[in-house]
Amino acid sequence: MSPPLERLRPHPHRGDVIAAGAVPLALSAVIIELRMTQWSLGPRFAIVLLVAALLLTMAWLAPLEFDGPRSYHTVLLVSGLLTLLPALLLLAEVLGSSRPPGSGGLAWTLAAEAVVAGALARRTSSGVGTLIAALAGAIALEAFVAWVFKPHGLGTFRAILVALTTALIGGVIRLRDHRRRHAVALVNAAGLLTLVLAGSFLLTALLTTSTSVPGSPTGRLLAGAAGVAFGWKLYLLAIGFGLVAYAGADREPGPAYIGTAVLVAFAVLAGAPAINRGSLVGWPLFLLALGAAGLVIGLRPREPLPPEPATGTAPTVSLDPKDT
Repeated sequence: MSPPLERLRPHPHRGDVIAAGAVPLALSAVIIELRMTQWSLGPRFAIVLLVAALLLTMAWLAPLEFDGPRSYHTVLLVSGLLTLLPALLLLAEVLGSSRPPGSGGLAWTLAAEAVVAGALARRTSSGVGTLIAALAGAIALEAFVAWVFKPHGLGTFRAILVALTTALIGGVIRLRDHRRRHAVALVNAAGLLTLVLAGSFLLTALLTTSTSVPGSPTGRLLAGAAGVAFGWKLYLLAIGFGLVAYAGADREPGPAYIGTAVLVAFAVLAGAPAINRGSLVGWPLFLLALGAAGLVIGLRPREPLPPEPATGTAPTVSLDPKDT
């Protein structure tokens, strides 16, 4: 390794100090990009790119002492990736994009962000890097579809979210046994995409009824949520249950928090009354039956366990044919 790069390699015993300097350095680059609008694009792009390149180079060169990065190493990686995003957006402006960039600019900038995050996640075995790569890639795909196909309405974007979530779940199944850290990151990414999907329904329900339905915001939200199709609600329920079940099986808190948020969103959508009045038929009875069945199965009388084997010398089996 060349001497300049060797000087940038963080020493683990100074990692906490380096991480404490990386965070304000990244924030300063972002604030310069936001505040110093009187500067031309060139100087702002150069400063933000220099900070991002410095932090990402240090994250790439930091030694791995275990099977995953230490906390200071993760701080370097996240600070560098978050600074890289405004640098890429500034690059899009330098190349002629508008501010903010359109769908095409967002597609390639976030795709580049996903590639860099994925490479760093692979090198450092960082779950946070995998999470950032998955989310950036998902947004890049949505922006690409909006740029190329120009779909009308949210149906296409919601379908892509479902497809991406399915692909992430496939990655979880593949990585869960031998790369658990990355599997958990993919689970969290799938949960966040589902939460965005639920948020699109809630926001649409609130906006479409804000002027046509009188009453409080909560009442307007419930009135609009009543029109969400049964299949979408069932999908949210399944993903929410799956996230909570995964969290319980692997003792990971992140999927539990996200799964709870998804289930809360489902409860708001499913709790919307019918057109005229509320009814127990449908989701209330289904969930009551499902919960009661689980309790009955879990609390059913247990059969006594067989006695433990006697301690002492294990029985022997004679190999003499006369004894058979």
